[in-house]
Amino acid sequence: MRQYQDLLKRIIEKGDVVFEPRTQTSIIQVSSGLSSYDLQAGFPLVTTKYVKPELPAEELLWKLRGEDNIASLVQRGVHFWTANAFDKYLKDTGRIQEVPKHSERWNSEFVEYDKRVRDDLEFARQHGRLGPVYGYQWRHRNDQKGGEIDRLKVVVDGLKKNRHSRYHLLNAWNDADLNDMALGPCPFWHQFTASGDNLDLTMVQRSCDTYLGVPFNVAQDALLLHMIAREVGLKPRRLEHMTINTHLYLGISPRADFWDNPENVSQFKGRFAKVQDRAEYLMLRDWYLEQAPPESEGNGNKDHMPFVLEQLSKEPRALPILTLREVTLFDAIELPADKVFELRDYDPHRWKSKAVMAA
Repeated sequence: MRQYQDLLKRIIEKGDVVFEPRTQTSIIQVSSGLSSYDLQAGFPLVTTKYVKPELPAEELLWKLRGEDNIASLVQRGVHFWTANAFDKYLKDTGRIQEVPKHSERWNSEFVEYDKRVRDDLEFARQHGRLGPVYGYQWRHRNDQKGGEIDRLKVVVDGLKKNRHSRYHLLNAWNDADLNDMALGPCPFWHQFTASGDNLDLTMVQRSCDTYLGVPFNVAQDALLLHMIAREVGLKPRRLEHMTINTHLYLGISPRADFWDNPENVSQFKGRFAKVQDRAEYLMLRDWYLEQAPPESEGNGNKDHMPFVLEQLSKEPRALPILTLREVTLFDAIELPADKVFELRDYDPHRWKSKAVMAA
């Protein structure tokens, strides 16, 4: 997946440093990107760090079921939506102002909330709602006449009956529901294009956490393309990933203070531009950690730059091979991920790559 490493490099080389208000963090961003993945060359799951394959798959199945609560995700070991659910819980209970992000109180209350949603299924069902996000829009789209449209079924039926139509799309963006969502959809537009017996998918993503989120997004939508293609009797061919606000998180003060100084940014980019071989990315990481202030207590690993530099030091390996199990699409979405697919020959670099998501 050199496409992914090229995207990381482009953000650092061309990106602007800004403060992002929703997450209250600093980021380095570019305004667009395009990556293309040939699914005949292998399944595009990043190999320069380990990603547990079941995690993006479980989130995809959750979306395809049209759910709007984290309860079933938590039951299946997927926890990266929990911080967003906690934010919505604070908002719904009128406490969002008294528990500011990145504060000691937010951190301690989130730990308690996280434990409760793991241990108490009824609490999770009651207080784990995310609102009408992603799959809810796919499966329960309001038709403005008091009814609903199941866009997933519409897409599947359309590809079976009129494969070369240009109407085969899933749209998760809905202005009318946006304020009720814990987070507006990041990948919001999925359009399928048939060419003969081949099926391609173009996904448009408005906001891209490139270190943590994008590897999941790519793997998830490659799996979606495989599943839809088999359901309609076509061959999955190419995934086109169009990114808009494409960024890396730089953490919060005091670590992010380094990036407030234009001279520091210029010096960092200058050193980055001079890298000749992969080992030098580790040298740049060490220099950066020496120059930048330490992260504050309770807010470690929110700066993704050290992780990105280490990842760039790794040579991408051969992609794994995906095999879908013999089950129809609408039966598959009710099953655990390991009953839906098998991934062979996944041999990623393994290192301490776990950063903290900005919620």
